[in-house]
Amino acid sequence: MLRTTCITVISLLAAISCASATQPFAGAPAARLTPAPAIKPDINADMDKWQTVVYANRRPSADVIFYGIADWRDSIAQAKAAGAKQVSLIFVFDGPALVLTLNDAAFNRVMGTTTGNPWKSLVTDLQKSGADTEVCGGRMKELGVGNADLLPSVKVDNDGWLRVMELQSKGYTLFQT
Repeated sequence: MLRTTCITVISLLAAISCASATQPFAGAPAARLTPAPAIKPDINADMDKWQTVVYANRRPSADVIFYGIADWRDSIAQAKAAGAKQVSLIFVFDGPALVLTLNDAAFNRVMGTTTGNPWKSLVTDLQKSGADTEVCGGRMKELGVGNADLLPSVKVDNDGWLRVMELQSKGYTLFQT
């Protein structure tokens, strides 16, 4: 009986292993074993104007920041591809996330490191894609940093949260990270 049960369990595990080897899964490489089926969308996003403000005010962590900023950078291209004639993405950095916008010297001073700002290329790539980057002036005072401590093209708001509310009153959709 025990031998039969073990053989059955091993056979089932082997079958599952073989089946899963041919099925795509999250994080799978782009190459597929079988051709992708044809896809016909039922709903096509049709937009004339795309206005979004991202309020980034949480402590930066490598994976969240990398994927979050990269996703937003890519969303600008997707909105344009969907036919949006006016595309506006504004990132407002506040709280602990403000350090992402600091130049190397200021980042080292504020964070107590010697590595420089590891996220500066993500922020500059975001800007190159067409997004505006802004920071909270009040938080800058708390951190002891000035305009000269910021990456190029980063603008200073008198208050980050008030800026977000202003943009919402102008029709911007809010995302908070």
